[in-house]
Amino acid sequence: MRVVTYGFGMRSEMRRLGAAAAVVAAVLCLGACAPEDPGPKPSPDPTSTPLFASDEEALAAAEEAYGRYQAVSDAILMDGGANPERLLDVATQEKLEYEQRGYEELRSSGYTFTGSSTFDRMTLQSRDDATVSVYVCDDITSVDVLGQDGRSVVMPDRPDIFPRAVTFVSNGDRTLVVSNSDEWTGSNFCE
Repeated sequence: MRVVTYGFGMRSEMRRLGAAAAVVAAVLCLGACAPEDPGPKPSPDPTSTPLFASDEEALAAAEEAYGRYQAVSDAILMDGGANPERLLDVATQEKLEYEQRGYEELRSSGYTFTGSSTFDRMTLQSRDDATVSVYVCDDITSVDVLGQDGRSVVMPDRPDIFPRAVTFVSNGDRTLVVSNSDEWTGSNFCE
């Protein structure tokens, strides 16, 4: 796996702002034969009910969830990595555990983050009963990282807009939270 830096040595996930997400597909097999008198139909299994009625609805929920994720993550970064448990409002426990390594590195480095990340060109990759996966272009143009002396430590050739693949899961209702966010290693669809 290629590690991309923020321009000063921090891991790509710390940057958390483009990568291949796992494609999740559900297969539903239906029997071809039905009895002549089927009798009463059983209640539908709640786990087989689609999370969203349409691709548009799933994409809108993903856009909202990713915006919330970026806002919380930016706030943690601007606070020097303090109180990372705030991420649990917008991400899974596993995602928090992964991000905590970066937050600890941030605290020990003494770096300060300024500005806010954004995104555009989100497209639906897949959706099923439990997950939504998207491709997105993260934009960190307005994000700067300052060293202890107050000077920017961002490399001049840092890519400010880059592709990611993000997977969301439902938090028990129709609200999505980030479960995975990887830099896209294929062709750059954000250029």
